[in-house]
Amino acid sequence: MKNIVILGLDYEYNLKIGKLLSDSLGMFFLDFKEYVEYSLFSTKDMLEKCGVEYLEKQQKKCLISASEFENTILCIPYGYFFEQDANKLFESTEKFYIYFSKNKLSKIEDADTLKVDLMVFSDRDLQLSNACNHKICVGNKKLETVEGEIMKILEGTK
Repeated sequence: MKNIVILGLDYEYNLKIGKLLSDSLGMFFLDFKEYVEYSLFSTKDMLEKCGVEYLEKQQKKCLISASEFENTILCIPYGYFFEQDANKLFESTEKFYIYFSKNKLSKIEDADTLKVDLMVFSDRDLQLSNACNHKICVGNKKLETVEGEIMKILEGTK
């Protein structure tokens, strides 16, 4: 099976969906944030010592590398996916946008980047909707229900 990319503004939720799908489909799983930290050893140190331009180039290399993986569920944060047109690396990949309403996202307390996402929610929502093949509205659904919706879509694309 080809790779599957999971995107959305609640990255922690996306990871849960990605892991469920990877187990159900017998595919590998990649948390892109962890992959970048592993590949670059420490993005914080690299940023301090080499600067933002160098860090972004190295992150892009990680994304290029990840785009060449096979049989993998990739969870990629919004910022990485759209930075420097990196989304073009995944044009032939099945991409799922895991959609939460602005109101629902505003109740998540932990992520600093989420505050920025909320300020520009309509732009990010539109960009994700346009970049992805499928938009899954979460609402109050259980993880397994969302996973089931994705599985039905994947069965139809075989």
